[in-house]
Amino acid sequence: MAAIAVDKTPKTSIGDPEQGSQAHNASPSPPFEAFHVPGQQDTVDFGLPWSACFPLGLKASKTLNLSESIGAIKNFAQSGNLSGLIKEHGGAILIRGLPIETPHDYSKVAHAFGFRPHVEQTRESGGATPITSAIYIAHELSRLKPQFLSNLLNKGVKYVYRYTTKPLVSNTGTSVRGAYGQEVRDEDDEATVRRKIEAEVRRHSNRFEWHDDGSLSVTHIVPGATVFFGNVTSAWGRSRHHGATRPTFRGDDGSYHPPPTYGDDTPINVEDLDLLLKLAEEGAVDVEWQKGDLVLLDNYAVMHSRKPWKGHRQVLAALWDDDGRIRDFPEGLELLKDSPRVPRTEFDENEGR
Repeated sequence: MAAIAVDKTPKTSIGDPEQGSQAHNASPSPPFEAFHVPGQQDTVDFGLPWSACFPLGLKASKTLNLSESIGAIKNFAQSGNLSGLIKEHGGAILIRGLPIETPHDYSKVAHAFGFRPHVEQTRESGGATPITSAIYIAHELSRLKPQFLSNLLNKGVKYVYRYTTKPLVSNTGTSVRGAYGQEVRDEDDEATVRRKIEAEVRRHSNRFEWHDDGSLSVTHIVPGATVFFGNVTSAWGRSRHHGATRPTFRGDDGSYHPPPTYGDDTPINVEDLDLLLKLAEEGAVDVEWQKGDLVLLDNYAVMHSRKPWKGHRQVLAALWDDDGRIRDFPEGLELLKDSPRVPRTEFDENEGR
């Protein structure tokens, strides 16, 4: 189990060149200062050669309006400090105290720098987002199960995801169109829809199968990585949670949840899979959301999940696509129809400056 780190959070304003190694020669100095996040861990425990807190917590050192917040974030990102701090602190930064009230506000901030995720409305109780260092997982596997880690590195991992025609909360989280229908238009006929979807699928995998009910299975075979980048834990967790660990792998929710295998189709030992889940849970730091919070994650270095909650909870996300641009996707816009303001489909550069 990862040790809870001593509070190594810097007490100075981020970007002050007179205040030690956190500064990285920032200019101009963004008005953020560090704060302690409960449960913070030490990157030394991940096998890294330096000591820093994971995640880093930053909050506004003074009251900012939305325009000032966007300007501060842009300056922060352009100074080079932000990317340096992300790497130094294991891939995760929690930013607190921004005046974000609506999806439209969040869209502006996200376009200033592609943050994910953000909470617009907090829950009545529960709903924490546990984040676990993938660097820590790889380090612990090398110590506890070196042969398992070697098998992952040499064989890779195989996942099979079955996307339904309609979104289901309990499956992989999206439908065929939600996952691969970014280029599909309402006027497209069925042949055109399939052609466009298959073009998107082939960006990631050439192994896919259409089913008679219109659902789509996609097989991913990926190499292992030192940071343990992959979905082994979530794939196995879904299979186990829904009682789908044996053929036909159909769970109690009616969806298919086949467990992951090695890339050569050989099965992964159940004890090893259970160890992965145990490490992910023990190494997690819970982000207890407050209204307006932003979390910046390096998706290669940090795993994230969510805990049960009561009440209404709405978390917004912004992702970089392959070309590095942030885009608004139709499925996301549909989900936000009842929100106070719907994000624009094209960013107004003049307003964002």
